[in-house]
Amino acid sequence: MDSLTRKFAAADWVEHHARTQPGAIALMNHDTGETRTWAELEARVGQIAWALRHGLGLNPGDRICNLSDGDIRHFEMQFACARAGLVWVPLNFRLTAPELAELVRELSPKLMLTDPQWESVARDVAERLAIPHVLRWNPGAELDQLLSPENRIEPHGEIDPDAPLMVLFTSGTTGKPKAAIITAGGMVWQALNQVQYCAVAEPNSHVFAPLPLFHAGGINSLSNPILYFGGQVTVSARFDPAIAAEYVGNPANGVTHITLVPLMFQMIADSEPFQRADLRHTRGLVAGGGRCSQKLIDIYAEKGGRFTPQYGGTETGPTVTSMNPDRVDKIVAGSCGQKSIHIEVRLVDEEGNAVPNGTPGEIWVRGPSITPGYYGKDAAIERPGGWHKTGDVAWRDDEGFFYIVDRVKDMYKSGGENVFPAEVEQVLVLHPAVREVAVIGVSDDKWGEVGLAIAVLESGTVLTLEDLRLSCDGRLARYKQPKHLVIVEELPRNVTGKVSKPALRAEYGGSRTV
Repeated sequence: MDSLTRKFAAADWVEHHARTQPGAIALMNHDTGETRTWAELEARVGQIAWALRHGLGLNPGDRICNLSDGDIRHFEMQFACARAGLVWVPLNFRLTAPELAELVRELSPKLMLTDPQWESVARDVAERLAIPHVLRWNPGAELDQLLSPENRIEPHGEIDPDAPLMVLFTSGTTGKPKAAIITAGGMVWQALNQVQYCAVAEPNSHVFAPLPLFHAGGINSLSNPILYFGGQVTVSARFDPAIAAEYVGNPANGVTHITLVPLMFQMIADSEPFQRADLRHTRGLVAGGGRCSQKLIDIYAEKGGRFTPQYGGTETGPTVTSMNPDRVDKIVAGSCGQKSIHIEVRLVDEEGNAVPNGTPGEIWVRGPSITPGYYGKDAAIERPGGWHKTGDVAWRDDEGFFYIVDRVKDMYKSGGENVFPAEVEQVLVLHPAVREVAVIGVSDDKWGEVGLAIAVLESGTVLTLEDLRLSCDGRLARYKQPKHLVIVEELPRNVTGKVSKPALRAEYGGSRTV
């Protein structure tokens, strides 16, 4: 990275907006009403940075963990770490103390921050790892007691765009979460990648963020890009569909953006307050991690809302592809958009050779928003020619629109033929009795592997395997059609709402354990 680019990427966002729009709201907690103007955020960031470096004696590069509900302090700590040269590590509160301790052991954190809700678990983790400092960060608690207006680190323009700023653990969709390194420079490029179709740079941008802030979807998909351009982030500790419908659907609140998985958008649509919602003021309903159905698109269109499907991952910024919301034809067809401006994308076969349009291939990406690597034993990362292997499979049409097929690790072979469960699921869910469905490969003496469909049914319906297979005729080759069916009340999900295939394989004897 040349010196000009480094200077650009190292800009202190908080200082800039505190100088140019000091009274504008930067952060708000929807649940408590607590806010920060840009001037207040600048004061807090400087004081927290000083307390971390001088009050607690932390050194550049030290890791700080946090276990708490979603809070505006996540962003205060992020910016304070950038100014103090420290590394911010928000943790998944859905994990147990032993799981968390194992996850962060190799990071050797020097400080654990928490709130009353999660204090007991945080202290358990700290004791297991001998973390020297544990502080509550709720108003008036130990962290606030370290702060003083007289003691602050002023903006100094020396933020290293290439140094680790944040560690985000991957969602663990196909295995154990990895500790992905996020840099300040990478966050800037992510913001730039979101400009074209998400309108994050337009005046008065305001994102409602009910997704967990320990995950890329909550903190880096829209929240940090909108802060980079001087907009507002409103956080909520939990996703509640009725609250989201009420808050986002009321034009008086000025919410312009929200990012969720399609299931969550459907839950909002099913809530009572959605009947009164007006979404004509929104600019970006970003949908990731799944396909928006025609029914869902129509429901939101009636309220004036338009979807922007995207594809990406924790390690990729996260945004890799983004959809022009005007291309409803492509959205209905299941596309996740075209590649973002500051990223390169290849589709390759098992030997790493480029595949032609229309042919599924693994997604390889390269660009300045991509993680430089991982912490710990996962630090070694194979990147041929600098290309990051995502482990996802997609095909591309002649206009450059991408269509996600599945995870490489979710694919199974039936009679020697590759089967991608996501392709099968998109057909099975068309059956009128099927509300949701997931497919995994299970062992079979004759075919090696065959498909098991795990389905959630619509209320009052019944379904047999024969009925399900008949609905596939003419849509799926026989070897792709499931050979087994299980009916369940609900599917297991990870923290972002995606179906957990590892959990299904563990419960139903899947033929793949990764």
